[in-house]
Amino acid sequence: MRIIPTILCQPGYRLGKTIFNDEGQVLVGYRVELTSSMLKKLSQLGIDYLYIEDPRTDDIHIEDPIQEETRMQLRNSLGKVFEKFSPTVKFGNDSFVSYGKLFLETMSRVIEDLQYRKKDAVMLTTLNMMPASNMEQHFCQNAMNVCMYATKLAIMQGTYTNDDLMSIGLGALLHDVGSVQLPLQLLQKKAGLTPNEYMEIQKHALYGFQMLKDEVGIPLLSAQCALQHHERLDGSGYPFNLKGNQIHPYARLIGILDSYDAMVHTRNYRKAIPPHHALEILYANAGKLYDIEMVKLFRNNVAIYPLGLSVSLSTGESGIVSRLNSHSMQRPVVRVLRTASGIELKDPYEVDLSRTLNVMIEEVGEQLVV
Repeated sequence: MRIIPTILCQPGYRLGKTIFNDEGQVLVGYRVELTSSMLKKLSQLGIDYLYIEDPRTDDIHIEDPIQEETRMQLRNSLGKVFEKFSPTVKFGNDSFVSYGKLFLETMSRVIEDLQYRKKDAVMLTTLNMMPASNMEQHFCQNAMNVCMYATKLAIMQGTYTNDDLMSIGLGALLHDVGSVQLPLQLLQKKAGLTPNEYMEIQKHALYGFQMLKDEVGIPLLSAQCALQHHERLDGSGYPFNLKGNQIHPYARLIGILDSYDAMVHTRNYRKAIPPHHALEILYANAGKLYDIEMVKLFRNNVAIYPLGLSVSLSTGESGIVSRLNSHSMQRPVVRVLRTASGIELKDPYEVDLSRTLNVMIEEVGEQLVV
């Protein structure tokens, strides 16, 4: 099985996993042959990737960290917030009415799903798939990724209560909710920001806090994460230039995860960078911008190249991540499916990057339709 962006899937592909809606109903069943109309509809529903059968990868079993129904409910909840709020909408104490309960219920499902395999490496199957095509998709992708990173890492520590996990999870999920109050043209600007524009962007942290702080069901700590996730240890962050322990530990962790997720995804003003380069940047700034123990926690427990991810190697060959190396999470085993000259292999072979140190992963995601 392999993961392919929906927009790159072709009619005739067979589905490797059942697709559910946010209510748990089957949208498309296992092994159904996809048609062009199905693919168009799935894209419209916000389903950005699909599990596709491939006889060359039948032995690779990809386990999503959360159930598909939970993922759809998460996506639906975030989409409703994005639709309701805008720079022209004034928010007050009643703005989030009904949303607090909705997010509590959704986050409870996320925690339950992630606890099922709590000792497994953190592995997000949707990472690095394709650039977000619009601001809502970008908002939802980032929120879901950071939420699952933070919640799973907290679960793996084994020291947090369920209330703690809820605060961390909701803080991570809603850390950027204030961005929906910013002008769209500012968020989509490709050129560098002016000083005034950058100051406007910085307001999203305060907006998020104001939207969440009085909402019934949303812990105040979660609102604090929205407020502080851009603060940095040396005081160079915003909005209040807090330093060190002035920044809540949850916000420190979420700030690291948000920075990493931003680096490995394409933005309007720059291309994505490879995950191992992003990790190097975190380490280079550990102790100055980021908590070094939290960076180590991320490095030791996150599979930055998850199973099923399509990758291109420095040799020009391309394939799929087939196995993880627990002793070297950043250097997995890659099953080569296509030669450097673009020839599809009927008999793939594997390269263990932890043993073949002169070969690197250079790009992630599908480059060509297979």
